[in-house]
Amino acid sequence: MSDDGRDEVGGAVERVLTELRRRILAHEYPGGGMLPPQRDLATSLDVSRDTLQRALRELREEGWIVSRRGSGSRVVIKAPEAASARIQRVGMDWFVKQAFGQTEVRLDVFCLTSESLDVHLRVQAVEILAGSAPVPERIRLRMLLPDREMAMPVPRNIAAPDDKRVVERLALISDRCVSSLEDTLRNLRANSSVQEVDFEVRRVPVLPMFKLFLLNETEAFQTMYKLVRRRIPLGGTEEVEAIDILSVGATGTYFDKGEGVDDTQAAWVRDQQEWFDSLWEHFATT
Repeated sequence: MSDDGRDEVGGAVERVLTELRRRILAHEYPGGGMLPPQRDLATSLDVSRDTLQRALRELREEGWIVSRRGSGSRVVIKAPEAASARIQRVGMDWFVKQAFGQTEVRLDVFCLTSESLDVHLRVQAVEILAGSAPVPERIRLRMLLPDREMAMPVPRNIAAPDDKRVVERLALISDRCVSSLEDTLRNLRANSSVQEVDFEVRRVPVLPMFKLFLLNETEAFQTMYKLVRRRIPLGGTEEVEAIDILSVGATGTYFDKGEGVDDTQAAWVRDQQEWFDSLWEHFATT
């Protein structure tokens, strides 16, 4: 097995989490269906049962699966149908799919790590490269993430609040996801008819308590974070009890300020765009 205690901080568990989320979003494990038995999953992922169980526990806490002793784990996140109203509860997978199905994608993102966007965009990129999804001509992605130098109140080791490893783990996750996003966009530029790609990350001394995605200055998708008490995996088999910050779930609220939208909703989308632009121009650093 590959996870023999010499991994980076939480490396094996994070790798398993990323792959399981991808498989769920790609409908390899569809909503309402059961995950394969743990023994089969551990073999296919090349990890120990202990590492797999730690990853499954995090998926349960994030709301992706539910488990019953002796009955296995069932996927509870389902891809919602396409939105038919101007304000709608939709899945992030739906938002990413329809966003990158447009000719021009100007996406502004304010979030904690970019982990969710990385997973969803990689799934969408596979479909684009396979010819089963529309190909955007131009992609511009601007992302605001927390400043490295700010004192992060969460995640926090409950027994040792000054323990920096839980925050360092979050930074490693963010770095990996940003690098993955960049690779995905470069791959689309090199191997599809995408003509132009522009990706820039800036940082602000602000802890996000929600994710905000603004598309072409006319659409928005927002979902909240929540604070939870849970065990966070560190190096090897070590875990600590911590207060962590997680997405509420795979769904959020979609807003569209296009034709036929009432003035209040259009103003909300416009205000969010102006707020993002003000942070980007006057508060963020590269």
